[in-house]
Amino acid sequence: MIVQKNSSRRVVMCVYLALGVLSLCSATASAQGLQANLRWVEVEVALAPDGQAMVQYKICWRVTRGTMGAFYFQGEQAAINWHLPGCGAVVDGQRRYDLDLRDLGDRWDVLLAGGQRFGPGEIVFVLTYFADYAAVGHLATTESPELGELIVFNWAPVQWDQPLEHATVLVRWPLVVNRDEMTLEQASELGLRTEEFVNERYLLSYLGRRGLAVSAPVEPAEGDRYLMVRAYRENLAAKEKFPVTYYVPAEHFDLADRPGPPQVIPPRVPPDRPAVGRRLLMFVLIGGLVMAGFAIVVLKHQSLIDASHRLDELQWDRDDWIVPTIQLKSFRRNGKVAKLNAIEVGYLCDVPLKTLVGLMLRELEQRGVIRVLELQPLRLERLTDLPPDATAYHEVLLRNVQADGRVASHTPAEMVRAITQGIQEKAWDCDLEATRSFYQKELAGAYRRAKNEADAFWQGRSATEDASEPRRVDRSFDRRRTYFPYFHHYHHHRVGQAVADEPVNRFAQAVPDPEGLAQHSYQYFLKGGVEGGIAGQYAASACHSACHSACHSACHSACHSACHSACHSACHSACVSGGAR
Repeated sequence: MIVQKNSSRRVVMCVYLALGVLSLCSATASAQGLQANLRWVEVEVALAPDGQAMVQYKICWRVTRGTMGAFYFQGEQAAINWHLPGCGAVVDGQRRYDLDLRDLGDRWDVLLAGGQRFGPGEIVFVLTYFADYAAVGHLATTESPELGELIVFNWAPVQWDQPLEHATVLVRWPLVVNRDEMTLEQASELGLRTEEFVNERYLLSYLGRRGLAVSAPVEPAEGDRYLMVRAYRENLAAKEKFPVTYYVPAEHFDLADRPGPPQVIPPRVPPDRPAVGRRLLMFVLIGGLVMAGFAIVVLKHQSLIDASHRLDELQWDRDDWIVPTIQLKSFRRNGKVAKLNAIEVGYLCDVPLKTLVGLMLRELEQRGVIRVLELQPLRLERLTDLPPDATAYHEVLLRNVQADGRVASHTPAEMVRAITQGIQEKAWDCDLEATRSFYQKELAGAYRRAKNEADAFWQGRSATEDASEPRRVDRSFDRRRTYFPYFHHYHHHRVGQAVADEPVNRFAQAVPDPEGLAQHSYQYFLKGGVEGGIAGQYAASACHSACHSACHSACHSACHSACHSACHSACHSACVSGGAR
């Protein structure tokens, strides 16, 4: 009987063990089959006059296969003091998860609390903490011969092991302003200066926002507004840095006689770490010192701490929480019209690239900048420099005229990139449909007002008889009075019904176009056209990626995933955040 009883116990234990193994295998399989991609990251830094900072990261992950429970956060040089009420994970606009934040020494392990996992879908992790940026040199004093004593903020958010669709860095300064939006000139009047690379790499906005802490989902209705500088960039590569360098007058900060940065004990200690008496005593002693030091720091930085306590929205139990997302469309304001030049207007309003190039070449010919040597193949001779009113696209066009006078075959591809980028830079916060409607009316008005003047220019009725003499460049050329009537005519009167079409058409048909890019306008690429050319290449690339991913995933799961989890912690980069699992 005793043997039978022991046998029964062994059977029961085996059953429980088997169930445990199956559960573990299920969780492991879910993690090993995980496919999660970073979409975007938004970082806000609220600076206090004494060099302290409140920092908030919003990290958007898209889980397409399996479930995700954690990732690594690393790269912050300052000691992190987590603001736990401001940490959590948002799904569909509502906080769904608390976070466990575990100090691994060289990085932080960010986990959904209680071993929970999420997927598929999009999830936004929100991390909020305090840091002493003056202590690590991100905030420092400097001297300018022209501007006097300045404070420089030289900093970059952490890097990520995956590419990003876009990233945003917002820096809130203790400079009181009296408006919610400002121009560069107005921000400069406050003493703000930037390094040249910041202006070149990012789209910058200058805002006035209430409060000294990081932004709440709903801005306070009362209180002073403070200067916020927003830097935005699309398509960041994996491990790409996002450095910013700003300067403000030193009078807005007091970095003298500051204590060193506080030593911070991790807010949550992993439960699987051994806790012997000796270590416990050490932690108690260090904790006492930290609490004493931290009390002093709190008193000195009360304005920043008080502001964070007022952020009741960060308690995460409200039903009016808005998804913390920064996307291009979120910057756009309904009805706002972008300020475009004449060539950008034509491209946005469905004028094909080849016609635009034809107009540009005809303009340059009529203004004495080039001479046409041959049409088939197109060969040009440059006679003089471009006039001051020439656009960047005229420069691209002439730059692609080779030594023998031929226009390079890759010219349309370079023009597509240049004009598209030009429109995006000017229309990033605008309503494209409203912009198109506005300029279509402008085209019609210009057609009524300046049609005869434009026809005369394109027909060359004002050309000199002696073609051997370079024509004088007209310094008062009005491209809108000349281009806009032609654009309207192009859409409302078929080609061939006006004499003005003929000289432009000759150029348009002569433009080399091996990829078929010049046949289309901006709208075609926005809508993802698929017949041939670059759009066809995009379609082919998408198909290739889908097939490749399916095949690669099957092989990866079979051959690699088993050892990946064991090796990941040891081999993962010590420099970048990420590593979804």
